Amino acid sequence: MHLQNLSNLAGVWLIQNRVLFVAQTPTPTPNPSPVPDIELLKSQIQFLQDANTRLNNSFGSFVGAINVSFVVLALILGVAGAISVYLFNQSLKEARQLIRQEVERRLQTSVSEIVGQQVSNLQQILEREKVVGGISIDYVIPQQQPLIPDDYPEEYQLLAQRGFQSARIVDAAKRIKLSGDVVILDLVNYQFVADAERNTLGEKEIIELVEKRVEEQLQKVLNVLPNKAVLVVYIRPGRQRIDAIDRLSQKVKYYASANTPVNLIGTVVDSAYVADAWKKF
Repeated sequence: MHLQNLSNLAGVWLIQNRVLFVAQTPTPTPNPSPVPDIELLKSQIQFLQDANTRLNNSFGSFVGAINVSFVVLALILGVAGAISVYLFNQSLKEARQLIRQEVERRLQTSVSEIVGQQVSNLQQILEREKVVGGISIDYVIPQQQPLIPDDYPEEYQLLAQRGFQSARIVDAAKRIKLSGDVVILDLVNYQFVADAERNTLGEKEIIELVEKRVEEQLQKVLNVLPNKAVLVVYIRPGRQRIDAIDRLSQKVKYYASANTPVNLIGTVVDSAYVADAWKKF
């Protein structure tokens, strides 16, 4: 529009000056008519106006094309950005899902291994306890006078709480009857030599007396020992070695000895496994 206005002003100015120039010029000798010059000038002005209009139209089209290009580019970038965000979110979700699945898998595997090991250990314990729970024990104390529950030794009370099928104390003051799978002969809570005998006998005589009385008590038990019973001898001979215990291998198939309460409990439990296997033959 500005170029068109300038062209119009320039055309008017040229016409006005041209008219003034013609008016002020003295009449010369006859020349050709000025009409063709005016027509030429008009045609030139019209050409400039048309050129200006085409230029404006072209520039407007160019600006419009640029604006459309920017809009299209913005739309493309927006769509691409949206797609990128969507794909990124999907990838992030998939990555999180994969990580979660892998963690759960590893955790499940680890827990399964730990639980499986614990279950296996528990099954072994239950199997061992099942054996103990199927074994009966007889606890023999070779006392001369009858026993009352308050006089029961602590070792017997510990064995009674161990979980055996039955734990029965046998009073040797009466006739001995044995039926247990494991028979314990308690010679620790039995006084081999009385105090008066210790004061009157020499060391050699005391050793011989202990050997004799141990052999007597062993023989009493062996006479009524069940065929498939394991014998456990609970004794503390000190520095003395009891030959009668060494000869037990000639009279009983399975036997063991113990000299402390802890050793006694462990030996009786081990003997229970032997007795359980022996019963299954």
